[in-house]
Amino acid sequence: MAAGILAILCWSLICWGAAPAAAADLSHSSPRWQNLGKGLSFALVDILRDDEITGAMAVVKIDPGANAFRVFHHQPQKITAWQQETQAQVVFNASYYGSDGKPVGLIIADGKTLGPLKNPQMRGMFVAEPKGVSPDLPRATIMDLTAHPVQPHKLPWTQGVQSFPLLLDSKERIRVLKTDKSAHRTAIATDHSGNILVFNTHAGSFTLYDLARLLKDSEFEVDIALNLDGGTEAQIYIKTKDFEFFSPPAWETQLGSLIDRKAFELPTVVGVFPR
Repeated sequence: MAAGILAILCWSLICWGAAPAAAADLSHSSPRWQNLGKGLSFALVDILRDDEITGAMAVVKIDPGANAFRVFHHQPQKITAWQQETQAQVVFNASYYGSDGKPVGLIIADGKTLGPLKNPQMRGMFVAEPKGVSPDLPRATIMDLTAHPVQPHKLPWTQGVQSFPLLLDSKERIRVLKTDKSAHRTAIATDHSGNILVFNTHAGSFTLYDLARLLKDSEFEVDIALNLDGGTEAQIYIKTKDFEFFSPPAWETQLGSLIDRKAFELPTVVGVFPR
């Protein structure tokens, strides 16, 4: 977000927060997967709080063996413009950035490193598209930077996004504490089968702890999950030959644009393409 630097300064409040809020009893409706292409599917699930609908969440499941990822960065623009420019089937927001549009954590776009090479506030990194072909390297995964610090120039992947906080680690431990701060959210995760999952809170606002707890207890078999940017920047746009979807709903963006058009523009996005 444009206030990304402020958000990082507030990280200690998110992690060690002031007064913790009561844990929410959240669950979700069973996903009805819609096939969008080879290794690419979509579901929109209701979020339930004590069995009452309190929001909705868009979920995209991506098989990295059938789909490639690319990170894009330049002058901020609307996510629909990013899709038109890149022709990606799926486009979603990346991590935090400063008021100048520059990333506050490391990103790798087509092998080029951008942003700070080291920011200790970053807790995880989504990486994809390893150089060459190696059976030992996943085509896309999430790294826990606390357990495995990285040397950027030695990373074998050509695409990457650092962000914070890590919602769930590989031992399925929740890595955030409870606070009252809620917002729209985008998160990226891996599942037990090696798929990449992208979550966007289509309706309703959630705390980071609530989102982590929801993913931990969900039917999506989440292995590790990383929070991306939130608030007005938490967006995903899907456009295929037979399907189009925007989250949060377009009317909200249009209304918000009347107030602050630039708040909805993104300098960095991740695109998904069929191989």
